[in-house]
Amino acid sequence: MRPSRGKPNKQQREEIAYAAARLVADGEAQDFAGAKLKAVESLGLVNSRNMPDNLQVQSALISYLQFYEGQILIERLATMRQAALTAMQFFKLFEPRLVGPVLYGSAVEHSAVTLHLYTDELESVTRFLYDENIEYQLTGTTLKVNSRESLDFPTYIVLNNGFEFELVVFPWSFYAHPPLSGLDARRYKRADADAVQQLIDESLSSIDANLATSSIRDGQ
Repeated sequence: MRPSRGKPNKQQREEIAYAAARLVADGEAQDFAGAKLKAVESLGLVNSRNMPDNLQVQSALISYLQFYEGQILIERLATMRQAALTAMQFFKLFEPRLVGPVLYGSAVEHSAVTLHLYTDELESVTRFLYDENIEYQLTGTTLKVNSRESLDFPTYIVLNNGFEFELVVFPWSFYAHPPLSGLDARRYKRADADAVQQLIDESLSSIDANLATSSIRDGQ
């Protein structure tokens, strides 16, 4: 059912956020910005002023995935985080940090694993990949570094074991002062290898608990 223009702003934002979340989950939109525009159009709210922010869409996406995927989501996050941890150990020279959907718990099947790497010599990453015979595509990522300025950062796209890795390379000065996240315009939330391992352990505990519950039910 399409929301009417007379609905309260909060309810309309929630409906747009949910519709955008579904588009992302189904692979019909690659990012929240595009998803919101498609959602507004699909709901008959062209030029709506009640657009949800990215945090609202992320929250709706996590709720959507938890409801419709349940155990599949838990297992996917554990697998993707393990892949991230393996990559972080591989790239330990560059003090990698996990960011994005795999960290937040909003990763869908087609999500990339995004790592931030740190070095003042971009060529060192290129040489490392070359020495390890790893194929890559070099592109760029534009991020806000403060409220007024955006910068482009070199980004290596690597495919490995069925996952796409985005390796965004920053000068060391950004190690202590990361750029702003597109979610909330605050400094990026990041996780080091120890924090990622803790997330994996928590996911595995949840999987074990669900399996135990399932076994009890099957025995009844």
